[in-house]
Amino acid sequence: MAHDYDKILKENIASLLLPLTEKYLGIRIKDSRELKDKLQTTIEKEPDFIRVVKTDTEEEFILHIEFQTQDEDGMIYRMQEYFGLLRRKHQLPVKQFVIYLGGKDSKMQTRLAPTEVFTGFTLRSLRDHSFESLLDSQVPEEIILAILSDFHQVKPVEVIRQILSRLQGIRIDEITLRKYIRQLAVLARLRNLTKETQKQIQDMGLTYNITEDYLYQEGRKQEKEAFITKMLKDKTLTIEKIAEFANVSIDYVKQIERELKK
Repeated sequence: MAHDYDKILKENIASLLLPLTEKYLGIRIKDSRELKDKLQTTIEKEPDFIRVVKTDTEEEFILHIEFQTQDEDGMIYRMQEYFGLLRRKHQLPVKQFVIYLGGKDSKMQTRLAPTEVFTGFTLRSLRDHSFESLLDSQVPEEIILAILSDFHQVKPVEVIRQILSRLQGIRIDEITLRKYIRQLAVLARLRNLTKETQKQIQDMGLTYNITEDYLYQEGRKQEKEAFITKMLKDKTLTIEKIAEFANVSIDYVKQIERELKK
């Protein structure tokens, strides 16, 4: 399900970049260049020595040691990468050492500059912004995000109606309009407003049918699989009963059961 939302945001980020960063992040961009979407997560060289240790004072941590026969440019960043991966995986303090074996004095950087140290991130929520502020935009990718903003005391159906009206009011062709309506319908799931969105789409005579949408169908399939999985784990109902409650075949339930056993 999360993949569906990520896909929409990645599709729209080019158009969203300037309004998103200036209005909501407080950053005014003069120029930018795109980096590759995926970050390389594999490390070609395995750490030389990593152990979970406990000292005589009962202090427990991950001890990481690297042996270096010569200076390595960027060694500090390799150690930083190891640190992040070890910390994320094991949730323990990490202490790192590099033991230098070279014949000349080492000049490797051993400490990060203050601007290179990760100390946290800034959190922003669309729920802190009123839906009117997003509807004022001329950018359709920003307008549909109003479904995730603060409605104040306005009823959700009225907010949805205003979003759809705003999309109709900007100059986009019919095919593009349907694309944004589809995206709006997907994002509406995050607020549990699928039925309300579909009703407003129908009431306004728009052509998009959410129940025929691939992402919608995939979402319902995942919900059904989650329900069946929960029933199987509870072990309170027979396979036949689970199939009856979920309105699926017995073979389908057995297939999910086999997947669970793997």
